[in-house]
Amino acid sequence: MLHFIKELFQIFSNSNNWNLENIISLISILLVAIGGFFALFQWVSANKIKRAEFINQIIKRLRFNKDMIYSMHMIEYDDSCYGDSFHNNKKGNETRIDKFLSYLCYICYMKQMGIIHKKEFAIFEYELVRTCSSHSVCAYLWNLYHFSKSQNTNCTYQLLIDYGIKNKLIDKNCFMDSATNKFTKYLNF
Repeated sequence: MLHFIKELFQIFSNSNNWNLENIISLISILLVAIGGFFALFQWVSANKIKRAEFINQIIKRLRFNKDMIYSMHMIEYDDSCYGDSFHNNKKGNETRIDKFLSYLCYICYMKQMGIIHKKEFAIFEYELVRTCSSHSVCAYLWNLYHFSKSQNTNCTYQLLIDYGIKNKLIDKNCFMDSATNKFTKYLNF
């Protein structure tokens, strides 16, 4: 490419080479470059709009879906949401919380993969921080983590756990140690 540019410069810097064919070639190259610039500009603009629509879809689901709203409300205002009736299918709390945690895990996955950027991720940090700060949710995650470990598999919500540990919302030493269980008050069913 650099060689091609040098040759073009040599052709057009010498006035003896200025014939109709070379002038048309130069104009063609300039038009292609201008067209490429506008195509790139259009692509970047369209990509920004698609990203905004994608983030809006995530926000709508997270903040306006009844199950998601119910789960977030439970996490924020009911510190004992992981208790006696949690696994009772009649109330459906476990299913709702699992759905909510899965969605938050998906957001963490998209951040880790670079699908959403830091500014976009900041939109969801409130929900992530409140969720990882909930002792009741941590008890549930602790229980799932150690159950998964006993089954020689990864925890379903590992990315959410990693987010909590990385941001010092979850105490890694206490969480990883199955013998030290500060969540016993939540696990007494």
